Amino acid sequence: MTEAPAGIRRGRAPALAMNLLARLAVLGLVALTIFALPRLLPGDPLQAMLASDHAQSLSLAELAALRERLGLTAGWGRQLGDWLGDLLRGDLGHSIRHARPVAALVAESLPWTLLLILGAMPVYLLLGALAGIRAGRAQGGALDRGLTGLVTVLASIPPFVLAILLMLGFAILWPVLPAGGALPLFPSDQPLVRAGQVARHAALPVAALALHEFARFYYLARAEAIGLSRRPFVLNAEARGLAPLRMLADYYGRNILPAFVARMSDSISGLFGAALIVEIVFSYPGIGGLIYGAILDRDYPLLQGATIIVAAGVLALNWLIDAVLAVLAERG
Repeated sequence: MTEAPAGIRRGRAPALAMNLLARLAVLGLVALTIFALPRLLPGDPLQAMLASDHAQSLSLAELAALRERLGLTAGWGRQLGDWLGDLLRGDLGHSIRHARPVAALVAESLPWTLLLILGAMPVYLLLGALAGIRAGRAQGGALDRGLTGLVTVLASIPPFVLAILLMLGFAILWPVLPAGGALPLFPSDQPLVRAGQVARHAALPVAALALHEFARFYYLARAEAIGLSRRPFVLNAEARGLAPLRMLADYYGRNILPAFVARMSDSISGLFGAALIVEIVFSYPGIGGLIYGAILDRDYPLLQGATIIVAAGVLALNWLIDAVLAVLAERG
């Protein structure tokens, strides 16, 4: 494996720095957008509270004092300045609905979302690679036509429809898995049993996310396999009669890996977006349910804090993937 010239290595740091600055600029736009959009919706946090029984007995003076205490009487400029100042100090604010720090709520919800994403990634990466390589090596054959047609249909189904179909099939018509939640009503205190309960409740959401991303990597692996099948070194290896597993791992898998890493940037963004919807369908206690509840309650601090954490995490992961790709490209 060859090393990159010194000039290319020296040029990598400025490129990555500019890439990081671009992502920080995107994060700034996300912050401005998530600040403005909830305030354009009808109602505000106080009106959402008045829609319930929590504040029906308050007098007009008490309502005015509460509105001022919530910071709703200040102009948008003042509210934005206060929020950005708190954000730069690492303070995500205090949830109006839950009466708890936003950071604590996000810390409780985010691991559940990461569990779904980390559970789905190896499934769709492995299955997408295996199915795509198999179809690409038999381009135009019955297997290729059948798989590609099936994946094309699958790719046209939105993730929330996949989630509903999986729930209907495996939790209602054939009730072998839970229909929602992350734990049973009375979870076990034994770690291994509890882990099994968590896995059973996560199975359908993970399957919905994996099916959503499977098509992306199937098409990529298939296209790469078609090209590799015509390369002389692959043709020579097949002529020598190498073992199928070695052909799959060393001649196809290793050469497809950089393309998979390059596509992971888009995949991570798509996974987080799909997870937010899938969590709502399955009533899963992840960051998606938290954001959805914040929208319904007009809980500005919670909505802003949860969204900015997700956006920052996705942008950071994308930047790291770009850095890995730059290293792979230099080493050849």
